[in-house]
Amino acid sequence: MPRILLPPLLARHPFALGDGLDDGLSEKRLRGSDLAAPHSGVRVARSAESALEHAGELYLPLLRPDEVFSHTTAASIWGLPLPLAVSPVVHVTRFGEQRPRRPAVVGHRSSRRLATTIVGGLPVVEPLVAWAQCAAVLRLDDLVAMGDALAGRWSPHAAARELPLGLPARAADDWGRRRGRRRLEEALGLVRPDVWSPRETALRLVILRAGLPEPPERNAVICDAAGSVVGHADLVWRDERVLAEYEGDQHRTDRRQWRLDLAKYEAYADEGWRVVRVTDDDLVAPARLVRRIARLLTDRAVLC
Repeated sequence: MPRILLPPLLARHPFALGDGLDDGLSEKRLRGSDLAAPHSGVRVARSAESALEHAGELYLPLLRPDEVFSHTTAASIWGLPLPLAVSPVVHVTRFGEQRPRRPAVVGHRSSRRLATTIVGGLPVVEPLVAWAQCAAVLRLDDLVAMGDALAGRWSPHAAARELPLGLPARAADDWGRRRGRRRLEEALGLVRPDVWSPRETALRLVILRAGLPEPPERNAVICDAAGSVVGHADLVWRDERVLAEYEGDQHRTDRRQWRLDLAKYEAYADEGWRVVRVTDDDLVAPARLVRRIARLLTDRAVLC
């Protein structure tokens, strides 16, 4: 017997078992091999499952009116950077006395209703609230990267990008003495604007922790003697004519990018700049990188 087709709406989105029954599907049909069960009481067509962008969408049919996506789940929905090792569980906050309790869901409760909004059909806490919440579950460096993103231009959502640094400071104050407060304050002191990627954040933190002078400029425009733009450099010590550039694998594997980099670095050299090219290996074992930057900064300071 041919399998009964799902109604179009149910074929495209996760749905509660009750909704499937209301639409005339039998219990046997809801156990079909073409349906996945990401949560107890939820089904999703396997063809649609791989196209879902956020884990929160799989839980949406179970979300109560007094619940909202929060913590790292909200950060992901806002398009903020998260470490690859972050747990894929869904974080849900309930306004009231009891937290949600379901498998693969980390439940939280809030005694006061948090400011929320709808992003892609999902109710989430505001981006600065999500950042503060993440202080309880992320490492310091990951929290700084998320703060850099909020002050930068990473998120596709206007409410989560190019925020004045005073707003994260206010969010830290509003967080009070909740879990993660000390880490949040430490991260706040390390957040900077004009950062374009988490690896740039990691590079800057390596430099600071080595006791080297913090680069005054990030993703700054570099021009030649005629005033024409040569490129944007990740970290710039303009007085010493030293800059550092993080290079991911795409700089090696993308032929066009590789050629552009060659031309750019030659142009930098023609203008008297010394370039420090940084890879992931340098961030894992930074001793050689730190020595080189320190030497270049000292040499150029003497020359100047």
